[in-house]
Amino acid sequence: MTPVKPVGLGFGLLGTTNTAPISDTEADEMFTAAWDMGIRRFDTAPLYGGRLSEERLGRLLRGRPRGDYVLSTKVGRHRDYAATVVNPKDNPGDWHDYSREATLQSVDHSLKLLGTDHLDIVFVHDCDAHLDDALTGALPALTELKSQGVIRAIGCGSNVAATHAALLRETDLDVLMVAGRFTLLDQSAADTLFPICLSRGVQVELAAPFNSGILATGPDVEVTRFDYQPPDAALRDRVRAIQTACLAEGVALKRAALHYAAAHPAVTRLVLGLIHPGGLRSNLDDLSAPVPDTLWPALERLNIPNPTSPAQ
Repeated sequence: MTPVKPVGLGFGLLGTTNTAPISDTEADEMFTAAWDMGIRRFDTAPLYGGRLSEERLGRLLRGRPRGDYVLSTKVGRHRDYAATVVNPKDNPGDWHDYSREATLQSVDHSLKLLGTDHLDIVFVHDCDAHLDDALTGALPALTELKSQGVIRAIGCGSNVAATHAALLRETDLDVLMVAGRFTLLDQSAADTLFPICLSRGVQVELAAPFNSGILATGPDVEVTRFDYQPPDAALRDRVRAIQTACLAEGVALKRAALHYAAAHPAVTRLVLGLIHPGGLRSNLDDLSAPVPDTLWPALERLNIPNPTSPAQ
């Protein structure tokens, strides 16, 4: 069976140093399994391990025909190489630089590490507090590289829907990576951002459909996370209510979360996190299995809007 929307993989965990690191052998097994399952969309960033993710992904892609996959990275947000991570959302020592010079240098470094002469997509990364710098520095530089054929598409990657919308009001972008802002817990991209994308033909890659984990694990796993942080009791209760409603319709929470994020007409692709082969297969199976028509009305009773009939 085929997933309801195309699926890509984010390779943040190839650079993670705040959890047990993934060995090279494990990474190879995960990547090979993903490739064998038909995944051909891969995303990384200088932030992930201070380019450790780019370095390792480049090795994994070595020997794969370049025309067979879609590859993206990002510019603007940085971390020291293999730095210890105590807060993935805002780690001490991270820095932002959206200047033209830094952007050109960053793309050049990414090309070398990833072993390619072009990038299919480059996103301006988490420029939420740096909109002017992104608009005057990074985005014009990326436009130059696009005109030269070094980049095929330009976009923004952010956890903040308002950031995407603000950029689209000022400039043209090809694709957005919207992380965690259209899920069973957060629909903040729906009212203002997604209608713009639909009207202008801007592609949306929806990342983090589980909001960092809780919509996959459920509310009762102690170490689960919401947007990288431990959820409080009220949030756990909210997820518990959602889970109960889903189970009443014969749908597991994880399956409902994936289908909900994929169901909006503005969403062109889901981007999932790197995971062991069994977990990836489970996610793809969930996306390939139908959910009943009664699921969305049941969730509407919890004030979760129907994703298939959004306001436009």
